[in-house]
Amino acid sequence: MSKHRTGKLMKRVTLTVDPDDYSEIDALARRSNVSASWLIRRSMREFLERHAGNDCLEIPLAKEER
Repeated sequence: MSKHRTGKLMKRVTLTVDPDDYSEIDALARRSNVSASWLIRRSMREFLERHAGNDCLEIPLAKEER
């Protein structure tokens, strides 16, 4: 496993995403000269910083269509 620039071991995760969402992430990453993985990690960090200190999220989650 690779190390983060802070020297911490990175944790590998696997997730399933909508193909259209991934295409948009991948295209944005390519235009920005970064990897899709880097962009997703950066997005996660920004999300966590925005919600730091919250006991829970107040984001309405849509139920999956069946």
